[in-house]
Amino acid sequence: MRTPRRAARLTTALAAALALSWAVPVPAGAGPGFSYAALGDSFSSGLGAHDYDLSSGRCFRSPHAYGPRWAAAHHVTDFRFAACAGATSHDLLIRQLPSLRPDTDLVTLTLGGNDVDYGRVMPACSIGPSTTCEAETDRAERLMDHTLPARLDAAYAAVARRAPHARVIVLGYPHLFGDAPCLVPAPPRARRMDAALNHLDAVIADRARAAGFAYVDARGRFAGHGACSGRPWINPAGLAVWESYHPNGDGYLGYASLLP
Repeated sequence: MRTPRRAARLTTALAAALALSWAVPVPAGAGPGFSYAALGDSFSSGLGAHDYDLSSGRCFRSPHAYGPRWAAAHHVTDFRFAACAGATSHDLLIRQLPSLRPDTDLVTLTLGGNDVDYGRVMPACSIGPSTTCEAETDRAERLMDHTLPARLDAAYAAVARRAPHARVIVLGYPHLFGDAPCLVPAPPRARRMDAALNHLDAVIADRARAAGFAYVDARGRFAGHGACSGRPWINPAGLAVWESYHPNGDGYLGYASLLP
C-alpha cells in the first residue's frame, strides 16, 4: 500500500503528465509525390510508445505513432509530422496548420481530449475520492456539449482551408479499459471514464462529419486490449506517469491498421 505522501506525489505527477495529453478511401498515389500530414494531440504524436524524437521536446513524437508507420508502409516521401502531446484545437490552429499545403493529399488527426481537460479526469478517477472523480467527469462532459463543438468546427474549417484538396481522416479515442478489470482505477471508475470517452467520441464524430471529413472509430479495433487486459494496447497507470493511459506500440499499430 502506498503511503499518503507517496500517493500525493503520484497524484501530482499524474495530473501534470496527463494534462499533456489523448476502410476509408484516400487519394490514389500514396508513395513518392504523395503528401501526408499527421496532426493532433498525444494520441497522434505517439506518447506511450517510447523512442521519442528529442528535438520535439514535450511533443513526445515517436516513430512508432500511427502516422509515421503508415507513411513508411506506403513509401510516402513528403510526410509532415506536426502532432504534439497536449495539443488543443487552438494549438493546432497556431502551431500545426503551417505543415499543411494546398497540395496536401492526406491529413489525419486526433483532437478534443485536451480541449475538455480529460487529463484531469484520469488522476481524479484513478487515485482521488469518488466525489472528485464524478465532479471532474461531469465537468469534462459539460465542456463536450457546450465548448468543444465550436472549437472543433473552427479547427476543421481551418484544415479544410489550408489543404482544400486533402482527404481528412479524424480518428476517435479508444476505450482505456474495456471489460478487463483493473485495481487502479476501480472497475466502476474505469467504466465511468470509458463512458465519458463515448460521449467525447460522439461529439467528435458529429463535428467531423459536419465538416465533410471521414471519422474512424477506434473503439472496436481496441476491444479486448484495454489497459488491464492480457494483451494491453493501452499503458496502465505506472511509474512512467506521462505515458499512463496512452497507447503503447501495439496500440499505435492498431491505429495504423484503421487507415487504408
